Amino acid sequence: MRICHIGLNHKTAPVELRERLAVAQADIAGILQEQIRHPAIREAALLSTCNRVEMTVVTHEPESAIAAVHEWFANTAGMELDEVCEHLYSYTTDDAIRHLFAVASGLDSLVLGEPQILGQVKSSYEHALAARTAGHVLHRLYQSTFAAAKRARSETEIGKQAVNISSCAVELAKHIFGNLAGKTVLLIGAGEMAELAARHLHGNGCTDILVANRTLERARSLAIEFGGHALTLDQLDNYLDRADIILSSTGASTFVLLPDAIARAAGKRKGSPIFLVDIAVPRDIDPRIADIDDVYLYDIDDLQQVVQGNVEHRQEQAEAARALLEQEALSFLGWLKSLESVPLIRSIQQQMEARRIEEIDKAQRYLKDLTPEQMELFERFSRSIMKRFMHPALQTLKSLPDDIEGDLLMGAASRLFDLKDSKVTDITRAKEKNEQSPG
Repeated sequence: MRICHIGLNHKTAPVELRERLAVAQADIAGILQEQIRHPAIREAALLSTCNRVEMTVVTHEPESAIAAVHEWFANTAGMELDEVCEHLYSYTTDDAIRHLFAVASGLDSLVLGEPQILGQVKSSYEHALAARTAGHVLHRLYQSTFAAAKRARSETEIGKQAVNISSCAVELAKHIFGNLAGKTVLLIGAGEMAELAARHLHGNGCTDILVANRTLERARSLAIEFGGHALTLDQLDNYLDRADIILSSTGASTFVLLPDAIARAAGKRKGSPIFLVDIAVPRDIDPRIADIDDVYLYDIDDLQQVVQGNVEHRQEQAEAARALLEQEALSFLGWLKSLESVPLIRSIQQQMEARRIEEIDKAQRYLKDLTPEQMELFERFSRSIMKRFMHPALQTLKSLPDDIEGDLLMGAASRLFDLKDSKVTDITRAKEKNEQSPG
């Protein structure tokens, strides 16, 4: 059994490619169910955020499974396979587990230690459960992932000084305006990222906050919390010239803000700058807007330039967190390897027991005069010598390395113990049937 993790993120792919691959939450179940129809893929989960798109699969055929997922990435992006593969990473088992643990702990994030990613990983697992594409292995993997992330956050300070995307946006705004007190903010979208941005901006003196959203009810809920004003997206053009800072984070599949609208707003402001931050993937703001005078546009990739604060301390904590994650990864790997060897060990034990019974039956023809007590001693002796003989082999199988050597040892054990022997299977089944019979 192998776990494969295939994907791309803010380190390997530009936002233009990531937005092509962004998956709507409602589409995830269908994508996962399509993946497990492939003969090489047993289980599957998909993580899609503004900074990464990654698929985790369980398979007995890693190469075939990875190739199938690569095809999905290429088809979804509408690109040639070779073009997409330049941006993809593919991890198998050990590396796949370590990568997922690091992602959930915020160690692989744009902002080191950011806490939102754990919730997004949990959501990806819940989608797999709902789609019925998460089985025994993924269930155990994600439970181990959540436990590992919890340890990393509770036993180190990895998240203590972490900054999130919204706070990075505030830092950029300070570079443009200096003091943010009295600045008017327009939030487009009323989700978690917009709420975080509102808190940071309000805390830095922005008291005039406008919230525009597809549903007015959600916009009102967020606006009321900060003493702001709610709008629908249809009303945006009437308020753009009032906004000093515009932060957009919708789930729209097309641009929400176009150059003509921002050009008109900038003209009305007579040289007063407009600062726009687009933290949506796919992007909400047409990138051509950056060419308009007195308009400063940043997308999510630009925010990497302001995440270096407290970097030395957070890197020290990251190393401590990685040490904890390694302990959790080794524990999970041990369980995963046992998952492969347990059926083999059970088959060997059943095969040996069947052989023992066969030899006892032969011996009884010549030991008819033994008393029941003597026969019990004979049985105990036969079991004891069998266990002693089998112990080294079974212990080796319980601690197999997760590499080609482990596979070779399992294959050798299967052949050495002749596990395809139908006579052995018949004897074992007969024994089990007799034990289950009443009386």
